[in-house]
Amino acid sequence: MINGLVSRLLSSMNQFKVIFLLCLSFLAISAFTIPDSVQQNINSYISKAEFDVAKLYIQKNLNSSSQKENISALNYQLVKILFIQSDYQEALQKAFYALDKFDNSKKQIVQYNFIIGCIYSAVKDYSKSIEYLDLVIRDSYDSSLVVKAHLLTSELHVELNDSTKAQESLTAAYQITNQSSLDPKLKEHVSIQYNFFTQNYERCKQQNFKIIQDTFSFLNAKSYAFSMIGDCLIKQDSLVEATHYLERFLDLTFKTKDPEQVQIAAKKLIDVYEQLGIQEKANVYHKIYNEAVNDSLSFSIEKYRGLLDVEEKRAQDRSQSKSNRNKLLLGLCTLLLLSAGIYFSFKKKNLPLTSPLSTDVKEPTKKIVISEVELKKLKQAIEQLVVQQQFLTPKITRKSFCKEHGIKSERYLSHYVNSEFEKSFPIFINDLRIEYAFNRLQTDSVFRNYRIEEIAKASGFGSKKSFERAFLAKYAETPFKVITNLNS
Repeated sequence: MINGLVSRLLSSMNQFKVIFLLCLSFLAISAFTIPDSVQQNINSYISKAEFDVAKLYIQKNLNSSSQKENISALNYQLVKILFIQSDYQEALQKAFYALDKFDNSKKQIVQYNFIIGCIYSAVKDYSKSIEYLDLVIRDSYDSSLVVKAHLLTSELHVELNDSTKAQESLTAAYQITNQSSLDPKLKEHVSIQYNFFTQNYERCKQQNFKIIQDTFSFLNAKSYAFSMIGDCLIKQDSLVEATHYLERFLDLTFKTKDPEQVQIAAKKLIDVYEQLGIQEKANVYHKIYNEAVNDSLSFSIEKYRGLLDVEEKRAQDRSQSKSNRNKLLLGLCTLLLLSAGIYFSFKKKNLPLTSPLSTDVKEPTKKIVISEVELKKLKQAIEQLVVQQQFLTPKITRKSFCKEHGIKSERYLSHYVNSEFEKSFPIFINDLRIEYAFNRLQTDSVFRNYRIEEIAKASGFGSKKSFERAFLAKYAETPFKVITNLNS
C-alpha cells in the first residue's frame, strides 16, 4: 500500500509549502518560555492572518523584555511569521542570529533547525532543507516534531527523485503516528494525508469537513481543507463540484497574503476548468496565476478580486476594441493616401515643399574629431564599464559617465558608442544589463527565485516595467516566461 503513495505524492507536490505552514500552525513551542497571554495574542493574530499586526506586537514585547529566554522565544515567533509571509531572507537571518546569539537549550535548537529546514525548502534548496530536517529527526525527543520532519523530508525526496528515501520517510511518519500519543491535530493531518494517498477519499473529505467547521482552526488549515476536498472530488471525477471548493480555497488564499498559495489555488482551478472544457473561465485564473507569480509582498486583496471583474470586462470589450482598431487602420490608410497625393502633386508642379523663410532646414552635421588622448580615455572607460560590470549601477547617464571618467564632451561618448556598437549610449547600457540578467538566470537557480522587481534592481534597472520592456525587446520573451521554462 505504501509503495503507491510516492507516485500519488507527485500529483500534489505543488502544495508542499502549504503543508509546511500547517505543520508550523500547530508546532508546539514548549521549549520556549513566553507568557500564556502573549502567546495567545500571537496565535490569534496568526489565525486571522493579521501578520503585520503580529510582528508589531512581537517587536513591542521584544523591546520591553530583558530576559534572553523570552527574547529567543519571541524571535522564534517572528521567524515563523516571516516564513508565512514568504520573507525568507529575513526569516533565515533572524533564525541564525538567534542560534548564534542566545544559549538555547537542545530543544530550542531543534525547533530552530526545523524552521530553517522549512525556509530552505521554500527557496528550493532541498538538499540543505533535508540536512536540517535530518538534524531534527536525529536530535529531537519530541515525537510530533519528528513526524513533521519525516513528512516534509518525504516530500523533498520526491522533489529530488529519490522514491526509496521518500517512501522510508513517509513510512516512518505513519508508524510513529500509530504508536505515539500525539497532538490530535497532527494525528489528524497525518491521517488525512494517508487516506488521500491510499484513495480513501470519502474518509479524507469527512476529516476535512471537520476542520472547516472547527471555529478554532487556523486560516491555513481551513484553506488547505478546502483544497483537499477539491482534490478528492477531482479523483472521484466530480469536477463541477470540485470547482466550488477550489474557488473557496482561492478566496481564503487572498486572506493569507501569500502569493505562492494564490498560485497553487489558481493552478488547480485552471486545470479543472480546462478538463471541463471551459477555457474562458480557465483564462481568468491564468491571469490571477501570472499576477501571483510576479507579485511582491505588498499584497492587495482588492487587486486579486478585481482581476476577475477585469477579465470578464475584457471579454465583453474585445469585439468593440477590434472594431476600433479597424477604424483606426482605415483612418491611417486614408491619411497616407492623401499625403502621397499632395506630395506627388507638388513634385509634378516642381513646387518647393518648404517655405523660403522656413527655419527648419538642417545644416550638414559637422564631423566630430576626437583626439588620441580622448579616444584612449573612451576605450578604457567602456572597457571598465563592461569588465567591472559598472553598468549595474542605477541611473547612469552620459553626463555622469563622462564626469566619472574625465571625458571632455558627452558628444565624444555618443559618437564613440555609435561608431563602435551602432547604438546609442542608453541602449548600449540597457543591452549590457539585459544580457547580464539573462546569463545569470541561466546559471543561478537562487537568482531565478527572486521576484521580478528584485531581478530588475539587481541588473541596474530602476523599475520592473522598464526591465521587462527591454528584456522582451531583446529576447522576444518576458523574464517570467524564461524563468518558467528554466525551472521546468
